[in-house]
Amino acid sequence: MSVNARKEEYEHVELFGKPALFTSSRIDRSTVPKGFSCYDLRGSDYDPGRPVTVQNFVVVNHAGTVLTPEPIPFPEEGFRRLRGKLNFLGECMILADFCEEHGLKLPLDDRNLIIRPASPEESGLFYAHELEKERSLGCVGSVRIDFGHKGKEFWHTWWPSHDKSLNTPEFKETLNEVVNGLRESLLKDLAAMSEYCNTHDGKIDGGYQQNYGYVVDAGEYCFCIRCTPVQGDYNAYIFSYDKRAQEMNMSDQNEPGQGTQMGGMTLG
Repeated sequence: MSVNARKEEYEHVELFGKPALFTSSRIDRSTVPKGFSCYDLRGSDYDPGRPVTVQNFVVVNHAGTVLTPEPIPFPEEGFRRLRGKLNFLGECMILADFCEEHGLKLPLDDRNLIIRPASPEESGLFYAHELEKERSLGCVGSVRIDFGHKGKEFWHTWWPSHDKSLNTPEFKETLNEVVNGLRESLLKDLAAMSEYCNTHDGKIDGGYQQNYGYVVDAGEYCFCIRCTPVQGDYNAYIFSYDKRAQEMNMSDQNEPGQGTQMGGMTLG
């Protein structure tokens, strides 16, 4: 049975002098985050539990699996001998702890994006704001999306907010991961959007067409997707919010311990 790379508890190791994670289980390769590499360890014929080589995949004498933030180069024979170069550091951790300890960013798991329909009181989050409101909400900007005249293209334009400091590399990477994930479902094309909106809740007020609103929370960011599944109109807007900026901007408006309100969402 294979384990989820993000949820497995590993042993912290050094492999060929670099940090890595070890588990005696097999890892489901589809759960390995982008930027990480996964390899099997092969045990010897005399002692199958003692790893002697590292290779891409092992069928017989599987002695464990390692996850590394950098790819391991292999010679022509397709494996590397360990020769004692697997050093156990005496710590157990999950992948998120490993990334925090080594200053690595754990990519968003876009296979399992949770898309929830907007509540009626959140409708205002799906439209452009006046400057003061934009700042208080920590709005980073918005993406305008059009599926083209055949409904299967993907034209997009980025509209930044007035506060350019929020448009960080971290935000850009998260936005890209969220959009790529949404293109597997809600934003695949016009037909897919229409079907999604017709089979899920999410109707919101505003505009001359019936619009639908959906929310994706991704770490420190919140993305509000306004959908208009109609040919000849812009089909989607993604309004992006930085939760940390919102908390700083709105903290004086809330009593201690109540959390920050963004539409119908409570942060903190």
